Amino acid sequence: MKTKYLSFTTILLTAVLISISFGQDNTQVGLPEGAIARLGKGRVVVMRFSSDGKRLAVGTTIGVWLYDVGTGNAKALYPAHPRHVDNKMFKPSEPEEWQPYAISYVNHLAFSPDNRILATGESNNGVVQLWDLESGTELSTLPFTIAGDAALAITFSDDGKTLITPNKFGEIIHWDVATRSIKNYVDSYRPKLTMLEEDGKYGNHSYDEIAFAQDRKTFVSGDPRDGKMRLWDAATGQQLAIFKAKSKFAGISRQEPEPQKGVNALAFSSDGKTVASGHDDNTVRLWDITTRTEIATLKGHNQRINKLVFSPDGTVLASGSADKTILLWDVLQKKQKQVTFSGHRAGVSEVTFSHDGKTVASGSTDGTIRFWNANTGREMSIFATGHTGWIGDVAFSADNTMLATAASNGTVQIWNVETGQQLPSPSVAHHDTTEALAFSRDATLFASNGSDTTVRSRSGNTRTSWMPHKETRLWTLLAGEELHSFPQSSKALAFSPDNNILAASGTKETRLWDVKTATELSRLNARQFFTDVVVTFSRDGTILATGGINGETHLWDVNTGQKIVTLKAAIREYTKTIAFSPDNIILAVGYVNNHIRLWDLKTHKEINTPLTAQKKIWIKKLTFSPDGKTLLLITTDFKIPREIQLWDVKTGQQFPSIRTGHTLGIQTLVFSNDGKILASGDADGTVLLWDWDKIISKAKENKGN
Repeated sequence: MKTKYLSFTTILLTAVLISISFGQDNTQVGLPEGAIARLGKGRVVVMRFSSDGKRLAVGTTIGVWLYDVGTGNAKALYPAHPRHVDNKMFKPSEPEEWQPYAISYVNHLAFSPDNRILATGESNNGVVQLWDLESGTELSTLPFTIAGDAALAITFSDDGKTLITPNKFGEIIHWDVATRSIKNYVDSYRPKLTMLEEDGKYGNHSYDEIAFAQDRKTFVSGDPRDGKMRLWDAATGQQLAIFKAKSKFAGISRQEPEPQKGVNALAFSSDGKTVASGHDDNTVRLWDITTRTEIATLKGHNQRINKLVFSPDGTVLASGSADKTILLWDVLQKKQKQVTFSGHRAGVSEVTFSHDGKTVASGSTDGTIRFWNANTGREMSIFATGHTGWIGDVAFSADNTMLATAASNGTVQIWNVETGQQLPSPSVAHHDTTEALAFSRDATLFASNGSDTTVRSRSGNTRTSWMPHKETRLWTLLAGEELHSFPQSSKALAFSPDNNILAASGTKETRLWDVKTATELSRLNARQFFTDVVVTFSRDGTILATGGINGETHLWDVNTGQKIVTLKAAIREYTKTIAFSPDNIILAVGYVNNHIRLWDLKTHKEINTPLTAQKKIWIKKLTFSPDGKTLLLITTDFKIPREIQLWDVKTGQQFPSIRTGHTLGIQTLVFSNDGKILASGDADGTVLLWDWDKIISKAKENKGN
């Protein structure tokens, strides 16, 4: 018998407006009901110039932005396809039929030869769309039928009548652009499915990198795992050749670790004679297609190579890297040109040449798209801003006029709340990875914990270390000045409300640091779960709450460093999130497997009935409304990662949920200091600002419907 989840049926409070905007204010495009503005345009994934050089298409985590190259204006936003938004995810009457939500973003673009049509492909949801660039309307969604059957590349034939799409299931589909029907279907290209290896064993392969030759007759695929590359016939799917990068550790004892040679980037030269590949060892390799041999190994980057692209005449190769630089290589001389593009504050994710070869465009997780002179390496302009990465934390300024956002790589952006425009932002990122970050409540201070392989000596010289060192850094936000660094590896950070104390928490202990003097005030010993560490100050700053295992949550006296009490829930789960009510009377604790407990901070007893979130979800974050009457929840569950769930704190009853229109998964919720605006930061690189009074009023109206 099929079970009905009547008590937790989600009622859609808002409707996502899937619309296409021409010349509309970027902050107002496709906003759901109740939202005031969108800050950010989504992380840059792929870019392409039109052949006439007039347009730049930018594929992002929220859709495709179409820019006018001459003016720099964003002329249109083509939203990501809503196929993965299945109503059954929000109105679950038959939960056994639910399909997992697949994170998806636009990662393939192709202009038709006459520049009238733009084809877009998404990473996981099996969607390829055709857009009429004259009218801005969607012509068609090509009918892939299997979730996850995503195209690995898309390209038009020379006459523009055919679109070719190899996919993850080893199929090559030739589409008739006019009729949107399949002209030719080849299923013999099977890199992913049980392919017999040279050693006689079966292997599971997934080729995330594919590059077509300019004549579209062949393409090359790269294995992100073992570094093997294969050349394929695009018409028949026949494998023509296998390439394999040689190991520089060949002949050395097997006890020596061999670096992975996975392929991260591929490019085909315009004459079809050379293929370039970027590998996990940070090298670029050139291959002769005719002889199937490696002809050069190019070294210059010190971090992952994210993108390779040949100039239109095939004489120059550009490589974009996580080391924040773009290098140019002389293909004929097989050496680096004396041109380095430096200026991005974070890793370079995308690089492309204009069709005349004079301009290089680059996109970065620092939120910018930059134009460079291909000959001199001079930065011509910061063409576009707002293309931020994964949003990990958000904070309002004391007067609510500015909003600070921090991406997962530690880069910080400052926004004008009223206009939605990005303001000059400080450079405060770690060199490599960021594990924890936090703003002070008034957005004047920023702390992050991360690892760096770049080591700076006292003399100012730098070197690269194979053993990353971890530390917590503290900055003044607007000036971008580093105040202190603390020698501690932390997984969670929190400022006290008065900004005087920074709590840095790891899996075994939490340390309290004096922000002004950088001295350690106390050390709190309490074990937390190794992947999820939680630390939160009470609103008056006198109590610190830390997570625990086996249903435990620890409360500490901030002044003395002594434990006040351990709150023990009758469940064997670890603490995932903690929130103090504004009046410091109630503590809300979310545990890993959809359980929420409310605790009386005076009696240290549970109050009301335990709140149970929707089944089979992982709670990510809890926060109270400014008046303390409503509890808000976001989840990491792939079925409903874009919703904000609401509870009445007094009755324990659940309100209808807010369907936000975010595309990947909400990471944080923060209220403005006056309580009027709710900000939701998402992994798609955007922040939505909501009118809280309008939202909660709407929720109460729809309660019980």
